Amino acid sequence: MALHPSRARPIEVSVGAPWSRKHDLPGTGIEGARVVYPTSLENLIEICAQHAAGTHLKAAGSHWALSDAAISDDLFIETHDPNDVFPAMGRTLYEVVPGCLNEIFVAQMANQRPPVFGGDLDTSNDAYYLVHVETGKRVYQLYAELDHGDDDRRDSLAIHLDEQHGNSGYRGPWAFRTLGGAAGQTVFGALTTGTHGGDFQLPPIADDVAALHLVADGGRHYWIEPRIQPGSADTQLTDEARLRATYGIDIYGGPDNFDVIRDDDLFNAVLISAGRFGVVYSIVLRAVRQYALHEQRRLTTWEEIRGLVGDPTSTLYSKFDGDPNRFLLIALCLTPHDNFSKHLAGLTRRWNSAPAPNEDHPNGRAERVGVVVDAFDERIGGPRFQFAGNSRVYNPDPHVRNAAAPVSLLESACAEPDIIVGVIEAIIRELRELLEEHTVLVLGAIAAVAAFGAAGALLALVAPLLVILALLVALLELLRGPDGRGHRLGEVMGELAEQLLNRSLPGERAAGLFVWQLIAYELFSQAQKDLDYTAISYAVMDNHDYHDESCNVNVDSIEVFFDATDPMLIAFVDALLAYETRQETQGKTFVGYASLRFTAETRAKLGPERWPLTCAVEIAGLKDVDGVTELIDYAIALSRDPNFAGILHWGQRNPSNAADIAFRFAADGDLAAWRAQLSRITDGGRLDGFSSAFTRQTGLEVA
Repeated sequence: MALHPSRARPIEVSVGAPWSRKHDLPGTGIEGARVVYPTSLENLIEICAQHAAGTHLKAAGSHWALSDAAISDDLFIETHDPNDVFPAMGRTLYEVVPGCLNEIFVAQMANQRPPVFGGDLDTSNDAYYLVHVETGKRVYQLYAELDHGDDDRRDSLAIHLDEQHGNSGYRGPWAFRTLGGAAGQTVFGALTTGTHGGDFQLPPIADDVAALHLVADGGRHYWIEPRIQPGSADTQLTDEARLRATYGIDIYGGPDNFDVIRDDDLFNAVLISAGRFGVVYSIVLRAVRQYALHEQRRLTTWEEIRGLVGDPTSTLYSKFDGDPNRFLLIALCLTPHDNFSKHLAGLTRRWNSAPAPNEDHPNGRAERVGVVVDAFDERIGGPRFQFAGNSRVYNPDPHVRNAAAPVSLLESACAEPDIIVGVIEAIIRELRELLEEHTVLVLGAIAAVAAFGAAGALLALVAPLLVILALLVALLELLRGPDGRGHRLGEVMGELAEQLLNRSLPGERAAGLFVWQLIAYELFSQAQKDLDYTAISYAVMDNHDYHDESCNVNVDSIEVFFDATDPMLIAFVDALLAYETRQETQGKTFVGYASLRFTAETRAKLGPERWPLTCAVEIAGLKDVDGVTELIDYAIALSRDPNFAGILHWGQRNPSNAADIAFRFAADGDLAAWRAQLSRITDGGRLDGFSSAFTRQTGLEVA
């Protein structure tokens, strides 16, 4: 295919530099990788049309995925350079929205009255806004832009609805309906792997896509959308003639190189597809009126709540003072306490709330997004905000109105691994109370980790505990000194675990295990302490620390999806807890987190959220610690067992094979339907440029 001379920036090419993911061990990666950096639709069409025969390609975004689904056989197509050297393909587009929208659809939007941010809460109002973005845009960049609003764009949908239809209700801030726990991924990279929040009545982010623009192998490109949109009266989203006038022109290969397809099966297949269909250039997303959330967190134990998880009518999912709970997250401490009988659990719930203190200055906006510092930054393809992707987790300050709290213990741990010093100091104080005064603090970690009344039994370990105490004091001095600086948190915790759990004498092994449990109890209790606050939506939902220099490096992570009402979910979690107890007695341990989040069913053919109430069990740990990879390997083996039949997240470590995928997706015809659509786009599989080792391993190919 001959392309019209492009008006776009020339395609940058990098050859030989290692290609690595955010969570890989520093210094590792794919050596000799070939990488191209497109900045436009023309670039993408050229790359897909003119790559060498036999070359396999793969689109890449933020490099946050841990899965081999992100790995290309030959050539990486970067939509957002994680090193911030080459410009991102991250613009917000206005040619289609509003320029190519169906007039009947626009009229239907104009007849709706969206809620007002800061006004009376009306969660039944389903009016939504549309935003069209290139797929290299980061999630935090888009939520900042949505919150900023489109009022200052003369060509925006908000202004069009106001000036052409007399409806000013679409002005003002908008938001994602749901988000995952972090926002550093590209928008499409997050949603196409099945990323979800914990909003148990809402499907994952992918289900808020209204249309997508796909560039396939060979350079042919497609505008794909469902037959009708949610809430519309059997009306198409776009006007086909206008789309063709916009994209069927010479610089994009001409009218014969572009097609418009309105088909639910194709749309639902491309949404979650491990990059097999091609490169998605852009997507249209539905946004909701900006809103505030109240978050409540309480510390409890797994043993107290495990029987409530599988019951959607239980108190875990119920209302609070008349406000419907919308979110459920259960964080688990895998290390036991109370004489090995209990496991700490942090229970987090959220509900919609009026913003605090007011609409103009809601909690979290200044701290998480801040002001516009550059109206258009070419490097990211849009406005650059002061703190979007450049801030710590929002924490309310109980003493200062509308201000973030000082950095917490665990947040500091991600930026400064020597924060473990504070925990060790606390444990040393309690041990000295026990060993020197023969007392146990009633509210201290020792009283919780040992069964109440067990002080006498502990005193039988006086000599070994003195050895461990001396070890902690020596380690503390090391961490305070110059040699303790510059290490990843995983390295520090790995060394600590090695010193405590691998003692040669039986008494010291028992004392070391006990002290390890004290440290785990103290760290988890700090991280999941009781909390109540209200803030703007993204400040609550995005709980990633963008100043992290230590926690999220050299990470191993999986996420396994279950029917939340299936007893095998509880059996899976209990099996992990039992495994960790065994391995801690054998000198290994898990350092990281495990959590349960709940979501509704997706429309995507290969989406892992397959049940009306789906539970995703996420397990992430620091690979520097001996025992983390072992526990995650065990969790993977359990999930692949047909008796458990868990579905592994496409974007995290996923060693599934074709038989695993067929067992989980073939029964209801979804896999066959997905393959049929792949065949449709790839000429029966002949166009295999976006095949990869991962898609072949998992059977995501034309059968």
